[in-house]
Amino acid sequence: MIKRKLEPIILEMLDNFRIVAINGPRQSGKTTLAKLIVKNKNIIYYTFDDEDVYNTAKLDPNGFISYISKDNVVIDEVQMIPELIPSIKMQVDEVNKKGMFLLTGSSDMFKNSKIKESLAGRMVSFNLYPLSYSEINNRDTNIIDKLFSDDFNYFDIDFTTISNQHFTEAVINGGYPEIYTLSTKAKYAWYESYIKSRITKDIQSIGDVDINQIVSLAKLLQLLAGQISSLVNYKNIADKIKISDKTVRKYIEILEALYIIKLVPAYANNQLKRVVKSPKVHFIDSGLASYFLNVDADGAMVKQGELYGDIVESFVYSELLKHKSTAQRRVNIYHFRDQQKKEVDFVLESTDSKIVAIEVKSGSNIKKEYFKGLVALADTIKGKDFKGIILYGGNKVIPYKIQEYQFWVIPLKIFL
Repeated sequence: MIKRKLEPIILEMLDNFRIVAINGPRQSGKTTLAKLIVKNKNIIYYTFDDEDVYNTAKLDPNGFISYISKDNVVIDEVQMIPELIPSIKMQVDEVNKKGMFLLTGSSDMFKNSKIKESLAGRMVSFNLYPLSYSEINNRDTNIIDKLFSDDFNYFDIDFTTISNQHFTEAVINGGYPEIYTLSTKAKYAWYESYIKSRITKDIQSIGDVDINQIVSLAKLLQLLAGQISSLVNYKNIADKIKISDKTVRKYIEILEALYIIKLVPAYANNQLKRVVKSPKVHFIDSGLASYFLNVDADGAMVKQGELYGDIVESFVYSELLKHKSTAQRRVNIYHFRDQQKKEVDFVLESTDSKIVAIEVKSGSNIKKEYFKGLVALADTIKGKDFKGIILYGGNKVIPYKIQEYQFWVIPLKIFL
């Protein structure tokens, strides 16, 4: 069994908070992790996938919570009965004991302002994404912490031992645990079933979506897959699938809450007065994006075109998200684009205002023009602690100086 890096963090949090929540997409391993914690902490497990448990809790939320909270408990898929939240709040206020509730949810219901307000000070929440490749390959390095460290350009890895085919397969497969035992045909069947269950079941549970509009939402998801790593233009999307831009915004918010896609905000501060503020869209899982785009590993190896480059960028974003969830250093992830359309794919800013800027290039050759966005960003934020990095498809770590700036070229294979 693959050990999840979030496990020791959750165990620590249960010793310090009354409620701990694990959010993340379905099939990312939340139930498996929760059951491991049940054994470690000797707590009781309840799931709303059990029809009897679901019916009992739905019928009498207060009575259900009052009864089960005699012990410390796990409630799996708590988003299925959001009416439990007020009852949980009342119970933890009355009993006031650490580790009372471990909640898991397949939608980020805790973005809801009323829920956040009611559980403020009582709960901490963490995201469990599909497997990172450091988990799959049992590596200890956290890439976020590494890139902010002084030895960010040193890796104890012989990158030549990791083939380009192996890297491409990692990008196309993504990180859902069940994928790795399946044939190519079975993988496509799994993704098809996964999306149908998300759209027909989970989406309606968290948003006021008319069943007649499910087709429009499916079209939106397909369209967004074709625009990964691109700026989001709500009006253009609305025109293409013939719904209002207000509805597009609403549906994108739902897809974000379900951990299918994520919008990356533009990097902006008081010094950046001419930055375009549109977000970029990425899929949480590059395997799911590849499914929508009908790209397999063999085809990606042959074509190595712009579409593959976009999927690689989404793969990098997904891995950064996963490492962020367990990093010691707290960071936010942005993208940068100025009015001259000079861009940087990812801008990582720590709470102490240090910046690591990352440009992603899937090819193994580096051109001077690839640094234009990094130079533009460096010029704009002079005075800040700044590192500029190009992640590329080669095997060497290479310094690259432009003007007064020292940049670094680092293999994408650091994620494997």
